[in-house]
Amino acid sequence: MNTVPPIRREILVDADPATAFEVFTERLAHWWPLAQLSVYGADATVAFTDGRIIERSADGHEAVWGTVTRWEPPEAVAFSWHPGQPAEPASHVEVTFAAAAGQTRVRLEHSGWEAFADPVAARAEYDHGWPMVFDRYRDDAAKHGEQGEDTWVALLHRPGPGAPALGTLFEDPRFAEHIAFLNRMREAGYLVAAGPLPDAAGEGMTILRLPGPGQLSLATTLATEDDTSVSGGFLAVAVRPWHVVLHAGL
Repeated sequence: MNTVPPIRREILVDADPATAFEVFTERLAHWWPLAQLSVYGADATVAFTDGRIIERSADGHEAVWGTVTRWEPPEAVAFSWHPGQPAEPASHVEVTFAAAAGQTRVRLEHSGWEAFADPVAARAEYDHGWPMVFDRYRDDAAKHGEQGEDTWVALLHRPGPGAPALGTLFEDPRFAEHIAFLNRMREAGYLVAAGPLPDAAGEGMTILRLPGPGQLSLATTLATEDDTSVSGGFLAVAVRPWHVVLHAGL
């Protein structure tokens, strides 16, 4: 029998439900207060990944925050909740998104306190934390909703001046740096697709979608500096703006 009531929070977001859901699930690292509420601190990242919420430190350590139990975009997402702790005991969070006169009504319910040795104390801790978290989410969702069209870019990769012979390019340990870059882009919600070009040995293409217009300079910085396989000369990259005329809800 549930004796400790759930935490319930409700806010109005200046964005449509699809955008509100996308910001909550795909841009988690952008608005979550990692400096105050995380395992590894401000330099970490966090993302919904393969059905779980995973925080990663700057040096590659991982902490699982929860496992997705409901995924119904753009209407609802739910997950178990045990940030940085064993999967049991865990509480449960459900967030719903509903259109409301040009905005989105976002409702959060955090329940399951009876799983803890001191249910009242566990609830009290989150009762103070969720308002700050939701304020940051609302601000980011509103900003994202106002930005309009996103910036799409194509990154054209080829062997750089420090690359080995083509036959050993993908086996070279430095290629792992490029894969790590692609994983960071995926966790940030930027990566659309990536892979080699079968008719051009050693070459490949990556498609990124950055939120909002005018993000070409950021894309260039990411492609040339954040990807250490490029900054180290293993790969070379050309950053090309890409105008998307038609896409299927990517």
